[in-house]
Amino acid sequence: MKAGLLIDRNKLIVKDVSDPKIENEEVIVKVRKASITRFDLMNINNPTKLPIIPGAEFAGDVDGKKVAVYTRTYDGTCKMCRKGMEMFCLSGKRIGVDINGGFAEYVKVPKSNIFYSDLSYEILSSLSLTALAPYHALRTANVKKEDTVIVLGASSNTGIFALQLAEIIGAKTIGITNNNIKVSKNIFNYAEAIEKVKETTDGEMGDIIINPLGSKYLDLALKLVKKGGTIVTFGTLYGSEAKINLSYLYLNQISLIGTVRGTVQEFKELLELCKKCKPYIWKEFSLEQINDAISEMSSSERKGRIVLNIN
Repeated sequence: MKAGLLIDRNKLIVKDVSDPKIENEEVIVKVRKASITRFDLMNINNPTKLPIIPGAEFAGDVDGKKVAVYTRTYDGTCKMCRKGMEMFCLSGKRIGVDINGGFAEYVKVPKSNIFYSDLSYEILSSLSLTALAPYHALRTANVKKEDTVIVLGASSNTGIFALQLAEIIGAKTIGITNNNIKVSKNIFNYAEAIEKVKETTDGEMGDIIINPLGSKYLDLALKLVKKGGTIVTFGTLYGSEAKINLSYLYLNQISLIGTVRGTVQEFKELLELCKKCKPYIWKEFSLEQINDAISEMSSSERKGRIVLNIN
């Protein structure tokens, strides 16, 4: 089969490799679409294993039927799995990082990681990270109907799904981005964010701030959240270290939460919720064009996801 094989840091080549061989309780997924995500770029830039076939978000067919894939293996029996936190499974591995992923014509995965669905490949190939990470953040923050959810990086992959999922839940949404992509009716740029949020919320500001961008935007998040509100962060693209005024945090009773990936139960819920989601695909490439696709992730013109059409 053909695959995008990472042979060294930032060195990804397309070549013929051996087809995967399954063992007990595994299946072969014929990959149809694979997303290029920031998580993939981090792995390609700083791999933990070589050689490896990356690709942490993909969808395809098993026995001719569409499947979504939860891309963190889990045993279902360890103490973290018993708590319903499969993303922390003590024996789990990250598909596309620790074991071969979806930048290939075929990939083997545990049977417990596939979920049959009639959703489009465009949506199914966005669920395991792009949709799951923000949905887990919203669930952890206990978002409710009529809450005001403000999403920083609203034109990013996860930002696009954070806005959509918050609206599906029933929250009011505001997106902050310098890109003119229109996911929510309330989209403002960073320069005007504070004043526009004040106007839109009658001065109350946001109940929940989603910050997938990192420490660079923590100060803005603190200015946008209301007293008693919550800031959720799950990315460090623009910095991982932050200085914070703890007095301001506790005097305003602001909760600061970190989240990562999401649970199997949340993944199942997305299969229903995302019947109302749009995939927002910007560009599509073939597997042979994978390096072009990766380069386009850094484009200032990018408006939405970049995907590979594989089979």
